[in-house]
Formats: sequence, C-alpha cells, structure tokens
Amino acid sequence: MRPFSTNNRSISYLIVILVLGLSSCKKNKDPDEVIGISAIKIEAQKNKDVVANDLEGMITGDKISFKIPANVTLKDVLLTCTFTGEGVYINNVKVDNAASKTELTNGTVIEVKSKKGDSLQYTVVFSESDDQESNLISFVLEKKHNPQLNADIAFEINGNTIVGNLKKHFFNVVPTFTTNSARIEVNGKAQTSSMSAVDLKQPVVYYLTTTKGFKKQYNVKINWNDALPQINVTTNGGAAITSTDVYVPGNVAIDGQSVYGNYAGTTRIRGRGNTTWTFPKKPYRLKLDTKASLFGLPAAKDWVLLANYLDGMHTLNAVAMKAGKLLNMPYTNNIIPVELTLNNQYLGAYMLTEQVEVGTTRVNVGTNGTLLELDINYDDTYKFRSAAYNLPVQVKFPDLTNQAEMLPIQAQFEKLEELVSNASFPNNNYLDYISDESIVNYFIVYMLTDNEEINHPKSTFIHKTKTGKYTLGPIWDFDWAYGYEKSQVHFFSYNRPLFWSPPSGGTRFFSKFLADPKIKSLLKQRWSEFKANKMEELLTFVDDYTFVIEGARERDYQKWKRGNTNFKNDTKALKSWLQNRRAYLDSYIGSL
Repeated sequence: MRPFSTNNRSISYLIVILVLGLSSCKKNKDPDEVIGISAIKIEAQKNKDVVANDLEGMITGDKISFKIPANVTLKDVLLTCTFTGEGVYINNVKVDNAASKTELTNGTVIEVKSKKGDSLQYTVVFSESDDQESNLISFVLEKKHNPQLNADIAFEINGNTIVGNLKKHFFNVVPTFTTNSARIEVNGKAQTSSMSAVDLKQPVVYYLTTTKGFKKQYNVKINWNDALPQINVTTNGGAAITSTDVYVPGNVAIDGQSVYGNYAGTTRIRGRGNTTWTFPKKPYRLKLDTKASLFGLPAAKDWVLLANYLDGMHTLNAVAMKAGKLLNMPYTNNIIPVELTLNNQYLGAYMLTEQVEVGTTRVNVGTNGTLLELDINYDDTYKFRSAAYNLPVQVKFPDLTNQAEMLPIQAQFEKLEELVSNASFPNNNYLDYISDESIVNYFIVYMLTDNEEINHPKSTFIHKTKTGKYTLGPIWDFDWAYGYEKSQVHFFSYNRPLFWSPPSGGTRFFSKFLADPKIKSLLKQRWSEFKANKMEELLTFVDDYTFVIEGARERDYQKWKRGNTNFKNDTKALKSWLQNRRAYLDSYIGSL
C-alpha cells in the first residue's frame, strides 16, 4: 500500500454499521489506486452502550488492534474510519449501505476496495487492556425492597446472562446487586442497588462500565411462571350447576400462587347473568358459608366469577374498573384474574370480583339506604316502571317483603325523575337530589369505553343513603362496550356517540343531563384532567394486566377457542382504540 498522501483532495469519515443503524460514507471524488485506512475508532457518542470514552484502533501494517478488557464484546457498534478508496467492506459485505449485520470480533476482516477492483485487507486483533474487568457478582430480589414477594429470590449469573424464575405478577421489581463496576446502567440511566426499579415485561440489559470507560452487558432472562391464582370448586356428589336461582353446596379451595393468600372453605354456587348464562362458558356466583377475605379484599360471603365469553381478551371489564378507580368513583369493583376448575374440569380464565350489594365493605349506604338497578331484563321481585321515562327500576336494597314497602322508594326516585323531565330543567333544584360529580364521572367511564348499555338501560346502578343524594354507580358490565354494541365486534368503531338516536328510555333520561350547562362545564373540566393526568396510567395498566394474564388467556383459548391467537396484537388494538376514542371524545366533549 502506498503511504497516505496529504495531496488527496479529500479525506472523509465513514460511519460503518455493525448490526444496528444506517451508515453514511464520504470518499474521494476521484479515487485512484491509493487505498487504505488511516484512522479508525469507536466513538463513545455513537456507541453509548459499548464505550464511555472513544476507543482508538491502532493500525500496524495489515492489522487493526483494539485493547479491550477480557469478556467485553464489541456488539452493535458504529465504527468511524478515515480512508481512501471506493468503499469499505466487512467480511466481504459493503457496509456503507447498511448491508452488514455482524459484530466486531477478533479476526474480523475489514477491506478497502478501489473502483478498479484492487483491495487491501485488515484483520482486527484484540489485545487485553490493563483496565479492571467489570463483573456483576450477585443479583437478588429482596423481600424488604419488594414487599409483594413472599421471600427473597436469588438469580443466577451465567456468563453474561442473569437468570431468574419469577411469577408474572412480579414484573416491577427493585433488584439488589453487587458489582465491581464503576457505573451500572439500564437504558442509559444509572442504577443503584436496592433503589432502582426495573420493568421486566420488556427485555432488560444492564451495562457495566470500567474505570477506563469500557462497557460490558448482562442480559436478564426470566423463566416466567404464568399461572394465575387457581380456584377449585367441587360440588357435593359432583352435582351439576344448572340454574341461576338454585345454589348447589360444595367446597372451594384457592391456591394464591404465592401472590395472594390461600383459602379453603365450604360454599354454595349457582349460575349468574342473563345473556351470559346462555353461553357455553358459564359465569358463577359463590356464597361462602362464612365470610372470608379472598385475595386481600374485605371479608364477605358473596363473590362473582365472570367468564368473559364475549371478551376474548379477558381484559375489558378490568380496564373499565381501573378507569373508575382513577376517577375515585365510590364502590368500584376490584378485578382479580384467576383460573377456575369446577368438579375437576378446567374451565379457563375468569375474573373474581365483588357482588354488587349493600354492605359496609361493598356499597355502603347504611341500613336505611337504597340500591337500585335499571335493567330491561326486569326480573327481580320488587320493581316498578317509572312515571316519566318508563324506566325499568329494580330494588336491590333494602330487602322488601311486600309491595307497600316499595312505594316510598318509588316516590323518591320519581321525584328526581320528574325534575329531570320537567320543562324547568335545568333551572330547578334537581341537583339537590343527585350528585353532579357522579354524573360526570359515570359519563366519562361510559363514554371512554363506549358502554351503550346505559341506553337500554341494562346493568345501570344508582344508590343513595337515607338522607343523601343519588349517586350513579357502581359501574358494571362492559362485555358489550368498546364498539361491540350493534356491530358485535370489539374495537369495530371508536367514534360512536354514547347516546342513541332515535332514543330509548335510558337515552332520554340520562342524556338529559347534558342539557345542563353546569354538567357540561364540569364534564369538560374532569375530562381534561383525566386525559392529562390519568390516561397514560390507564394505557400502562392495559400493558401490565395483559402481560400477567397472557398464559391463562392462551389456555382459555385452547379450551373455548374464543378471541384471537395473537394476544399481543389484541393488546395493541385495545390501546389504539382507547387512544382513538380519547381523540374522538376531545372533539365530542369540546363541542358540547
């Protein structure tokens, strides 16, 4: 090779891509037979995961030497070199068009070619740096820093891999580690043992930096246990459950999978639901013989197992309840994902939740309060059709013994209804009878999820203490939401209005509140606050929840063939729908 000449018209920099990134190259405008590399380095600015300081290569004859510590690899690097010639090639692949996918190793061939086809080859040689090697010595999840754990969990360090066995519920953790590294990072952020949290749902790589700036990576590998808490119910004599009215006695055992506490006791079980009871996969109601705290929830006898047959994602009710909790709506249900076995038959993924009922730890309206359900199924014993809007009102509490006891409850509800229907609305005192905050919060959840059951109405609860105002809620039943109404396809459309035209009975009553300027103003304010402060948390919840139930959802699919085979695509579809719905509501609510 002829010596590098200062008479060359230009010497430029070539960014060579190894594995990642695009490369760009400048070369002599008129390359001649003089070819060669005059300088080569790994720039820290372009290789933040590899080196903290520039790493210069020493060119001696046909060798390019790099001094690196033992066990440090040069993967995914952008190599900067000064050269003359037509182009630079690595292992016979021209790299200035992003064609190369290789790492820089001991023995890698770097070749410079001229337009005439002449070439000059260099061999990469690694020599050991006198820098101290960085190592990760131990990696533990300690219970004292991760209270969700029952005990410490020690990971093994195999080469450059950190291996651990973990339940899917524990993806957000604070590791305790020891290292001789001057600095340890994840995603460019410094990590402190026993203080820095990591999210294990996504691949995690720890980068250790030596005193001279070399980086060594450790990849975290989790062997996930994706089993949800297991509920095992056996009926006496293996009796079948064939009714939504008749309880069958039996036993229930809960294996909390070290995520929740275990439980065993006697129970009664029956079917539940209206349309949902007609599906192959049945929902159930448990009535424990003795009050018990299940999954850390307040002790009670009555619990519900939702089958989610229409919801192949097994997620939609959970997302709606999370939205209710983010709005601090009182008595919003908790959703615990579980797997159910009934009489030794595995039935798949379910949701355990509270029965909507009056109680000090449920809907706490006191002994003299009221809980009503508006539902066109109209199948309770004590019920009435309201005077102004012909709403199907069912009395869930108090427990009545005759029709006469229902009359004051009916009169109380119809007083509110009369004020809403009156020509003087909203310039009357109707808000003395119902909470404006509850109206607005209820509307936000139902608008965001497009739960149009409010129009029928179905599964629409309203409650009050003896002397207090009516409060809309608790929210309930979102299987037919998220664009499912009429289309019977979830996420079919994100821009349907909540209220129907032409209106039904529920539409005429509930949409009337939007004729009140005070309700519209409060709705705009609360929606703006929710969108700015809570929407991202809701979207994160979607990621977290679907990650936890992924294995159980797949087992449920194998059992019932409901949903789609690509669960991750379903999660993306739900998040995309919610984001589109948010944009739609910005326009809709803003135009009120």
